[in-house]
Amino acid sequence: MAIVYHTGQREVQDEANSRPAADMLAERMGSRGVRNLSFYARADLVVYATVDEGGVLRFGAVSGGAPLLEPFDVASLALPPCFPALVPGTQVGAIAIDLESASRARANGVIDEREGARVLVSREEFINCRKYVAPSLALETAEYAGPERREQVAFDDERLLGVVGAVETSFVATIDPTGQPDVSHKGGPAGFLNYDASARQLRWIELIGNGTFRSAGNVRATGAISVVALDLATGDGYELSGQGQYETRLRYDAPRESGLWPAEEDFPVQGLMTVDVREVTRLRRLIAPRRRLEAVEKITSCSPVQDQVPR
Repeated sequence: MAIVYHTGQREVQDEANSRPAADMLAERMGSRGVRNLSFYARADLVVYATVDEGGVLRFGAVSGGAPLLEPFDVASLALPPCFPALVPGTQVGAIAIDLESASRARANGVIDEREGARVLVSREEFINCRKYVAPSLALETAEYAGPERREQVAFDDERLLGVVGAVETSFVATIDPTGQPDVSHKGGPAGFLNYDASARQLRWIELIGNGTFRSAGNVRATGAISVVALDLATGDGYELSGQGQYETRLRYDAPRESGLWPAEEDFPVQGLMTVDVREVTRLRRLIAPRRRLEAVEKITSCSPVQDQVPR
């Protein structure tokens, strides 16, 4: 089944003139194939989001030796034993990612129990390109579910400011009009997240992606957003939750038809995301600690197309 875009996503696609590319990718990526399974097979990190009783998107993660997600049947994915015991029917957005090779796949759906196993019944599954991922290596291979605990912190917490100011790896959770969460990887140059503690505002440049505007369209439709900035060395994450606004900065002169858009700069601007932060939470040991692979170059919009292609 092809991915169906809602009004908010269509609005942003039309602002950018990327509807042809979005439609092409909807048909190509809307169902699971052998290629998707290879992405799950190598992922050693799953970051997911659910919505709490107050309507706030909350992050969790599972780290460990790949694979962490495996096909249960044609419409669902088996979850690892350490995955939290969420109530059946809970809507979950998840991304399975191998940060070392920049391989990633997303799956959105609901929790269920089948034949004694906990599964994610997929509403949609799709893969993403390899751009903007800072390569890192897991330092532990045992399966682990985080966070160990959640601690609300001050908006001007010094450690928060240090992590956000230097971050290269973060994840963004948004929600569509039906209540379905979605999680995407968000990367860029070190310190790409611009956080003003006094104004309680988080901003970043949205870089050119595949033209579908999944996250930006969700924000346009519902406003709900949470961002988690990772401290790879400790595995801690800082979750900044609030209301977002997305502004389109680039409109393609001719209708964009390709999912990849080579550029003459590493981090080309597509739009601007602004979040009015209402709560900051430290997620103790959200993931197993990782080591940044400084010698491995980050893939950007300047990289050869064959390097950007999902694989």
